[in-house]
Amino acid sequence: MFKPEARRALKYLGNTRGAIFVTQIKEFIKSKNWEEIGYNVAAFLFLLFIGMLIRLLLAYYFRENYYRYPLEIIWNRNVIFYPNDINFAGYGDFQSYYFSWTQAWFEQDWYPFNDWQETVTHRDDPLYMYSYPPLLLYFLLIIWRPGMTNLWIAIPMIVTDAACAGMVFLILKEIIKGSKSNLFAFVGGIIMAFSPINIVYVGIYWLNTGPVTLFTLVALYFVIKKKWFQAFFWLAIATMTKQNALFLTYPIFMIMVGEKVQQMKLKKAIFESISVGLVFVITCFFAAIPWIFITPIQVGAHMLYPGQMLMLNTTILEPTIRKAISFSWSLLQLGVDGFFLDIIAFLLNSMLLMIIAATAITIPMFWRSYKGKLDEIEFFEWISIYTIITHIFMPRGVYKFYSAYYMPILLIALIGTLLYYSEKIISSIFLMFIVICVFMGLSIWHLTIDRYFTPVLLALVCLIIGFLTGLRGSFKYLERKDHLKIPF
Repeated sequence: MFKPEARRALKYLGNTRGAIFVTQIKEFIKSKNWEEIGYNVAAFLFLLFIGMLIRLLLAYYFRENYYRYPLEIIWNRNVIFYPNDINFAGYGDFQSYYFSWTQAWFEQDWYPFNDWQETVTHRDDPLYMYSYPPLLLYFLLIIWRPGMTNLWIAIPMIVTDAACAGMVFLILKEIIKGSKSNLFAFVGGIIMAFSPINIVYVGIYWLNTGPVTLFTLVALYFVIKKKWFQAFFWLAIATMTKQNALFLTYPIFMIMVGEKVQQMKLKKAIFESISVGLVFVITCFFAAIPWIFITPIQVGAHMLYPGQMLMLNTTILEPTIRKAISFSWSLLQLGVDGFFLDIIAFLLNSMLLMIIAATAITIPMFWRSYKGKLDEIEFFEWISIYTIITHIFMPRGVYKFYSAYYMPILLIALIGTLLYYSEKIISSIFLMFIVICVFMGLSIWHLTIDRYFTPVLLALVCLIIGFLTGLRGSFKYLERKDHLKIPF
């Protein structure tokens, strides 16, 4: 039993702590700009709603008019790959794989990470072909139950893809400075909501890039806010949804290291960087539970399978209708041949081209981060090029629908780059109109071009962004050197 004095002391201490806690909550609430937060939430939800609406309407329209089999339930129909002979090059992954996996999970006690040797011998059976991290499976399973239409499997992918418009809005608000920030960030979100490539491949064909793209954008949002623990947490979530996001760990980690080395002593910078890296590893580990304990080797084999084994030769394989298009095959279709093509094919097959290109972009980003010169716009300029390059230089090549992953990053880079040149509203509107024309033009070109030329077209996009990046860098240099104003 406590003495009366002790009880009074404990009561006083408890009251004091309670008062401090309440005061801290009040100060936290007062410190927030709730008007701004309310606007952001309202804008995000509006963009989400618009994105979902346009995707659902077109999904229904295409299933009503361009179906493969006339099933009675329209939502259970599959869209033909080339509607009206347009080169969409759609894919039947939803029906062949996603639906099969979801149905088998509920009705056949299906285990996704089965023995890899059995996978090799059962290539025609979709139940042996799950080659993604666990979180994608959860998205497929989260709503659908036996007896429901196929739409409910697709809804999580449609929602996450539509939500990318909201994330584009939030990111642009961070990188566009001045009074025009809200307006043009919102316009950027609208453009993303109507992105043709995302509407076609995620909204109509119900392919799987929605979740990984959303989580990648969340990670990039925290990168530009310099909140590294949050950035790597969400990058891990993105990676455990689909492997595309894994490529981004290299440049983002190096940028973080460059910034920390500039701001603090080397030992502390290394310690903090390793700590942040562990956040990524630990998050991936927990996301892989329980599978990582049941069949750890098979989980790794299914997740890390590259799609095409590495080769130390100059072979250029002709892709079948189900295969991705390699950069070397795309060059061959353009008439490139001889020694130059052999070099490209060897570097591509061995993955050296992807590694060299990724490093050639990452090291300058690290150096500029270390020097404190890497601004938010430049980050998106280079990260958009990096994201595309690492995909088109993969030995297996790219599918057309992969581009739904790049589009929001590319859009942010275009808007940030061009709006940099203007402080006046009229000229900013004109530049935003140019962004819309370029973005929509590239998207429509991408959708209608023969799939064989997709890698080369994406390489051209990288050259355009690289040119704009260099041009903006020249203006920045002139501003620093001569204190010049942008001329309009």
